[in-house]
Amino acid sequence: MKKIALLTVSAVSVAMFIGCAVKSGNETLGKLDKVQLEQGITKGKSTKSDVKAMLGDPDKTDFDNNSLEKWTYIHVRKDLKAVNYIPVANWFAHGTNDTTKTLVVLFDDNGVVKNYINSDAHGETKGGLFQ
Repeated sequence: MKKIALLTVSAVSVAMFIGCAVKSGNETLGKLDKVQLEQGITKGKSTKSDVKAMLGDPDKTDFDNNSLEKWTYIHVRKDLKAVNYIPVANWFAHGTNDTTKTLVVLFDDNGVVKNYINSDAHGETKGGLFQ
């Protein structure tokens, strides 16, 4: 009976640990890697409708210094650190491991992709008494 209880507690703990991530922004961008983006967006060929069909509406629309229309897509994922689950220890140190994906697309006057840049940034958020 003790083995069953121990297995149950272990399984629930692992399930909680694996499922604890906070995501925001463009979900489609979060699921795509650089190769998939390169296959889906072609400089001089892809149009605004192609990009919109692939990723949906941009998070931000703006103009660059050359008056080219600029669409920005962002996806953020925050995964809880393991120390968050350790009683008492989490009072002193806790936080998240963060990944931010950003895609910026520039369009010419005809609505065709002139250029784009895709970047991934990794960081962390820290909290607790010793941070």
